[in-house]
Amino acid sequence: MVAFVASSICFVRFLLYTHALLRLGESSIDRLQRQALRTARESEKMIEASVLLIEDLQQKLDALDAWFQAANEAGEAVRRATRSVSMISQTVEDTVQEARRAVHTRQDAVSDLMEWTMRGLTLASRFQPSKPSKTKE
Repeated sequence: MVAFVASSICFVRFLLYTHALLRLGESSIDRLQRQALRTARESEKMIEASVLLIEDLQQKLDALDAWFQAANEAGEAVRRATRSVSMISQTVEDTVQEARRAVHTRQDAVSDLMEWTMRGLTLASRFQPSKPSKTKE
């Protein structure tokens, strides 16, 4: 009987000790749950802030993309204008060269015409008989 009482006392102490351990475990689990909830709320806030930041960044990137597109279009317009100016410049240069050639050709033609006119006059003067001088009576 003493063994039974001693065993019962040990068993009761074991149950009390187990009960205390279960309460300690339960309080630790409650603490961990509260910490997990706080962490989840903070994570949600951080995710919301990240989403807002990413949306803002996307808007800015879209605006920047539009700016780069406009700059690209402006560059293309400048290239087209430069090509047009170059073509106009080449046309003007070709026209000036053609005008120089035409003037030179006409100067040669005028010189030739003057030379032929002088030769013709010289030749005509050689073939005209000398007119006698008329004296007044």
